[in-house]
Amino acid sequence: MTEHVSYGALAVPSRRQILDRLRATDVPTDVKELAAATGLHPNTVRFHLEVLIEAGFVTGQPAQRRGPGRPQTVYRSVAPPVPTSGYQFLSTVLAAQLHRRDAGALAEEAGNSWLRRGHAPTAPTPGADSLSTATTTALALFTELGFEPVHVGGTASGQIDLRACPFIDVARQYPDVVCGMHLGLLRGVVEATAPNVSADLIPFARPGTCVAQLTFDRGVAPA
Repeated sequence: MTEHVSYGALAVPSRRQILDRLRATDVPTDVKELAAATGLHPNTVRFHLEVLIEAGFVTGQPAQRRGPGRPQTVYRSVAPPVPTSGYQFLSTVLAAQLHRRDAGALAEEAGNSWLRRGHAPTAPTPGADSLSTATTTALALFTELGFEPVHVGGTASGQIDLRACPFIDVARQYPDVVCGMHLGLLRGVVEATAPNVSADLIPFARPGTCVAQLTFDRGVAPA
């Protein structure tokens, strides 16, 4: 099998559709079922399957005999899907490794450490509203990171909805790692701008949305 064959096997959308269908099930599937699922002609499905087999993505084997005659061939995927983005692949591999350890604490420390290495915001202006300052600074950070954050409520509220996590697929697999890192970023911002404010993160508070909550420490008067 050459590199050209592997690349060409995935260059045709209908061929990729067949492969995705096989990856979505653990049950070996025959040509008739694949044709019905993809809307392709059975002969077209057979041709694409031959290419996928040659490239090493699919294997075929005789189905269990249910009567006289030659048994049908059924197909299954043998190559697991990989992330389409190199960054997604890297983050998935590292998150899986970190997940085996004390993931939450290590991930939070990693996010906090990143801020301390020259990324922390400057100290607030004396006399400024510390909760408002911390909220605004957190909004700026998560906006730049691609979270599409939204400040919810009035000026006295420190709630931020994070609506578009750039690592959503990895976060669903390893929330302790990914969400822990984001919590470290959030708390790092708050510590740098408002020492009398506490921060917490609620992962997946709503479908596709995490919620950051900033509140004054109990017993500590606002600045």
